[in-house]
Amino acid sequence: MIIAIASPPGAGKTHWIHQQIAQIDKPVGYFSPQTDSIPIDATYLQSEYPQLKLYQTGEEAELDKTTTYVEIPWYLDLAGIEPLLQTFNSHRVAIIPDDTDSAELKTWADEIIPGDRITKPTTALQIHRGVLTSDPASAQDARECARLTGEILDFDSLATFWLELTQGAYGEVVRAKGIFDLEDGLIYHGDFKLGKSELEFKPLNLPRWLNGKPNRKSGFEIVGSNLDKAEIAQTVRDCCVPESAINYYQQQVKESLATELEVV
Repeated sequence: MIIAIASPPGAGKTHWIHQQIAQIDKPVGYFSPQTDSIPIDATYLQSEYPQLKLYQTGEEAELDKTTTYVEIPWYLDLAGIEPLLQTFNSHRVAIIPDDTDSAELKTWADEIIPGDRITKPTTALQIHRGVLTSDPASAQDARECARLTGEILDFDSLATFWLELTQGAYGEVVRAKGIFDLEDGLIYHGDFKLGKSELEFKPLNLPRWLNGKPNRKSGFEIVGSNLDKAEIAQTVRDCCVPESAINYYQQQVKESLATELEVV
């Protein structure tokens, strides 16, 4: 079966999928349309469940080979994904906070689940996703481009940026998430919801990368209003470790890990 999940941003789609996978003892798949370039939720879920099958764009015909969860980004038109869902035996789940009235989702869903309460912005929502192309189409794109794939970020700088971001320094942010390679060789997951006291920022259970620039995807997604995209991109670029220093940091980590092994 295909289980399609939709909700407003921050209502708990990925968290609900995480809970469902934990209860299944057979092959499970995951697909999220139009997120291949920055697979934040897919990377997080696979770090928790290495056996999870991740489907990419172009592999939609294979979705029914497993019990597959299709996480629909909040900004996608439900009508646009309907032809895909009608191809399979699909079950539609809407995760809706009690204080949110979403007639479209309620009409669309076969099942409605209460979601996390979300703080509504004062103006219309925008989305800013870290751009991964190395060839921006225009000067404006270049100013707003934070090319993170292959980059290693300084932990302290990233933590400072994340705190500033979530406290409103770059606009009214209601949701932010990202995956970032840091100088200790680990890839970290950042997760923020406005109104939540806990700020999650932790390493994922994935192999360390300690040999040059990482060959795995990283990036961020920020949802809010009046976002200063150019300033966000510049600040993230400023968090990147210079290429000339990458080998130094990686050698330091290798030596530290070797010392730990000797002690053990």
